[in-house]
Amino acid sequence: MIMERNFAPVIIFSFSKKDCELYAMQMAKLDFNTIEEKKLVDEVFNNAMDVLSEDDRKLPQVENVIPLLRRGIGIHHGGLLPILKETIEILFGLGLIKALFATETFAMGLNMPARTVVFTNCQKFDGKDFRFITSGEYIQMSGRAGRRGLDDKGIVILMIDQKVTPSVVKSMVQGKADPINSAFHLTYNMVLNLLRVEEINPEYMLERSFYQFQNQAVIPDLIDKVKAKQKEYNALSIEQEHSIASYCNIRSQLELLGSQFRSFITKPEYIKPFLQPGRLVKVKTEKYTSTTGAL
Repeated sequence: MIMERNFAPVIIFSFSKKDCELYAMQMAKLDFNTIEEKKLVDEVFNNAMDVLSEDDRKLPQVENVIPLLRRGIGIHHGGLLPILKETIEILFGLGLIKALFATETFAMGLNMPARTVVFTNCQKFDGKDFRFITSGEYIQMSGRAGRRGLDDKGIVILMIDQKVTPSVVKSMVQGKADPINSAFHLTYNMVLNLLRVEEINPEYMLERSFYQFQNQAVIPDLIDKVKAKQKEYNALSIEQEHSIASYCNIRSQLELLGSQFRSFITKPEYIKPFLQPGRLVKVKTEKYTSTTGAL
């Protein structure tokens, strides 16, 4: 349907490496490339594989992927050789791959848009259990649909083979993206490395970091919160404030003296003679209320 309606190129996201290869092999009889495009695929692929040794060129994944690439079908997942992944990305960028079966890692950090995105499933295994994909994951992967300057819209097809409640679909499709927070941490090693480069000003680099941008962005909200708290503080009115302050000061002194007294009398040389069977002991801690028990 996608090829008949000219919705290619298409990225088919699957959450399993095995499924990516299985689905691609099921399409091995289809051919989406012309003779000229097949020649270009061979030229790009052979040039890229020249960096490998003779033994590496005979690896099963290298030999099995070229027939698919000639037909305009690609596979992209973490189990492939880096040179293979890079070659497939180049071919996809040149428009020589019409259908790419990939895991969700293809949507992270690679500027490889397509006209159509297909989800083979709406559930994924997160290491513990199967769960529905989050709105952030859906936005990240579905965002590959639609090429800037080429398509007026992107097409997303979500294949669902089980019963899903409307609330789950709504939270998945219409939910908000995951918040992006900087994990930048300034270290001595980083500062020294920046100082070693003559053309780089460390202060300029730090000012332009995403971490500093986030800190600057929250300043207006913090100022508003401070003004609101200051307004609440100014509106407070306490009757007999001097007497209450004097009472609080006396209470804090009593607590301090009491803690000093307890630390003195609980020393082993003073408390040991009193720890005899039949006596009651009252235990008081900061976390729990006082309890009484018999020895």
